[in-house]
Amino acid sequence: MRTWLGVSLAAANTGAALAEMERLAALADVIELRLDLMAEFDLAQLLAARPCPVVVTYRPRREGGRFGEENGTEALRLDVLRQAAALGAEVIDIEWDSFEALGAVAPARRMISRHFFDGMPAHFAALHAELAASGAEIVKLVGMAHRQLDVIPVLATLEQTTVPTVAIAMGDYGILTRILAPRFFPGAWLTYAAADQAQAVAPGQIAIETLRQRYQAQRLTSSTPVRGYWAQTAHDLTTGGAMEGAMGAEVWVPCQCAPGEERAVVRAALSRWVDFGFE
Repeated sequence: MRTWLGVSLAAANTGAALAEMERLAALADVIELRLDLMAEFDLAQLLAARPCPVVVTYRPRREGGRFGEENGTEALRLDVLRQAAALGAEVIDIEWDSFEALGAVAPARRMISRHFFDGMPAHFAALHAELAASGAEIVKLVGMAHRQLDVIPVLATLEQTTVPTVAIAMGDYGILTRILAPRFFPGAWLTYAAADQAQAVAPGQIAIETLRQRYQAQRLTSSTPVRGYWAQTAHDLTTGGAMEGAMGAEVWVPCQCAPGEERAVVRAALSRWVDFGFE
């Protein structure tokens, strides 16, 4: 058992989604179907032909998605999610403020989610505990990182939780949370990647091939040596770098200080999970 590798899929239509799912099933453990990012979808066809487990998401604008009034009512959106569960979807992503309205969808599991796009929420661990107390089977809490130190509460939450969790710091400074999540199994239930770098649906998503090949996410555990180095540009964080990837038993990961951040402070804060000893 290990942390699952997931791909967020934003296909144009049902046919394109099915074709991509067939390709991605060889790389990912689970595929997130972002219905709100599709121009049209046949839910029954998508789920009948799914080649691997799926998370079904129909994200409203208030939580960073594209479902709005022109698509229908909130009641209609929730009905689509209930239908997905009835058709066999393994996990339903439901926003924190719609959790009670959705109700039970067993045997599907509910992933209660909350997103902060302006920054990292204060008291990250306390917010995670509130979501966990909802009774949802999986908790997802996401914020936007504006500096490298913003990853600290996310990594600490993943390290300490006993509830299946997806915790992410979005943006370039948060990429480390996506790479290191598998170190925190069983708390870290899933880490999300993009179908490819051009199809990222959230800031900081890494292509699934990069997550697997360069960062060896499928074999990363709490005992895997992780070495850190300083990336020169945001481009280095997702697409290349002299030291990125696995070197023997080690995995090398990039870090990048924001303006005003001191390397010594960041290095000390990350030292629980990342070794900068080569400096």
